[in-house]
Amino acid sequence: MNCEDYMARRTILIVDESPDHRDILARLLRFSGYHVVEAAPSHALEQVLDVRPDLILCSLSLPGQHAWETVRQLRTLPDIAAVPILGATVYTTLIKRSLAQSIGCVDYVDKPFDLDGLIDHIRNLLSTPAIMA
Repeated sequence: MNCEDYMARRTILIVDESPDHRDILARLLRFSGYHVVEAAPSHALEQVLDVRPDLILCSLSLPGQHAWETVRQLRTLPDIAAVPILGATVYTTLIKRSLAQSIGCVDYVDKPFDLDGLIDHIRNLLSTPAIMA
């Protein structure tokens, strides 16, 4: 099994309030060979325990700070402590970037996505040995 075959079997959990945004990202990631599970923030905790993803892509641009709290809650689960959480938002200031890292995101990507860049970013995170937030 080569490295690309291994990477293609990795599972990504997409957490976003918008079903349309989840669908677009899921299609892109599936086309790139990943297994994808989608969840609204209110279902993220149960989904993460059911599927044990290799990476979580979480939109942080949600009304009412739901996603920020979701990331904090995810980081309290011992079984997923080493799972990288990639935050995504339209808020690109240094303050938002540092807040994303302080709540448990290992990295941060800007919306709208550079789709090729997003796939490269995900591949890099998944090829990095156990990341602790």
